[in-house]
Amino acid sequence: MTSTGPILRRGRRASSLVTSTVLAVGLLVAAGPASADEPTPTAPNPTGPTPTQPTPATAVQVVEPPVVTGTARYGSTLTSTTGRYEPGTAQVTRQWLRDGAPIRGATAATYRLVGADVGRRVAVRVVASADGLEQATTTTGPTTAVATAPLTVRTAPRIAGTRRYGQVLQASAGRWSSSGLTKRYQWYRDRTVIRGATQRRYAIAPADVGHRLRVRVTVSKAYHRTASATAVTAPVRHRRDARRTLTYSVRSDGSRGSLATFRRQAAQTLADARGWPGAGVRFREVRSGGDFTLVLARASRLTSYSTECSVLYSCRVGRNVIINEDRWVHTTRVWRSAKGSVRDYRHMVVNHEVGHFLGRGHLGCPGRGQAAPIMQQQSKGLHGCRVNPWPRRDEL
Repeated sequence: MTSTGPILRRGRRASSLVTSTVLAVGLLVAAGPASADEPTPTAPNPTGPTPTQPTPATAVQVVEPPVVTGTARYGSTLTSTTGRYEPGTAQVTRQWLRDGAPIRGATAATYRLVGADVGRRVAVRVVASADGLEQATTTTGPTTAVATAPLTVRTAPRIAGTRRYGQVLQASAGRWSSSGLTKRYQWYRDRTVIRGATQRRYAIAPADVGHRLRVRVTVSKAYHRTASATAVTAPVRHRRDARRTLTYSVRSDGSRGSLATFRRQAAQTLADARGWPGAGVRFREVRSGGDFTLVLARASRLTSYSTECSVLYSCRVGRNVIINEDRWVHTTRVWRSAKGSVRDYRHMVVNHEVGHFLGRGHLGCPGRGQAAPIMQQQSKGLHGCRVNPWPRRDEL
């Protein structure tokens, strides 16, 4: 009988080996050769990475941009740097700009600001060039708007002259930081503007007595800020210092007018620098008594003081200075014909009658067309003179 067992065992083992071989070959075939679409790995370079070659420069390179320094003010000078470039041999040119537009001829490192720059902004454009390269153009940021220049006082204004009524003062403008200035003057009484007093010279007025005068000098110039400075005096004095003081009281004698108005206006007359204070006399009102009494009297009462007095005019008798109420209110025909004012007549009649108390006698007209002396009887006639409510200089 033929045996088949061992053969079968060997057959199964051989079959298994064949199968394994086929699988291995199949795997190799499936893997196949490397695809052409996939990169083939390269071995590392034992000497390190290969250096990249630099691209050659085609233009001048700006290393440090230019800047402008200085004060943006009329008359000041601005300075521009050129900046730094690569290559360092690059040649540079400047052009100053006003609101972006070139300023003719302004190509230097410095630029002095002129009137056309005021209110505008200034910058500088720098062009750097080198052979074989494109040029580099750089413009600085603009300045602030160019301002006007200040005017500064270096020596303060001064007032020269004697500070007495009747004298003339003169102001000097002082010294300022610039020349070619336009100067204007304004005079003040204390801090009140004196209308029309706008010249260097000023004639001291009666109302200035007892007050300080000051002058404001205002200077101006194109493209500069207007400025001013002030000088001030000590209080203004009368023509003469007081040598005597007289006291007086005020009363009414049958008058129907306002005694308060009479008192106030008489006091104004007696204190006015144009009057007897110019002779060194000062007056001070007291409640009663005093050196003399100033009376506002009804016309009919005048003769009660003296038979020398008239109901038509005013009078002085002893220590009584009597002002006729009719004359106080209506003046006289002569005065009205000469177009004298009521207020000036009141000044005149008080000054005239107080002048008698001071010992002055009557005077005549010194010449046709001249101001009448205060001691002329202007209520009665002018005789060619002009009405005048104040003592003349030759009466003081």
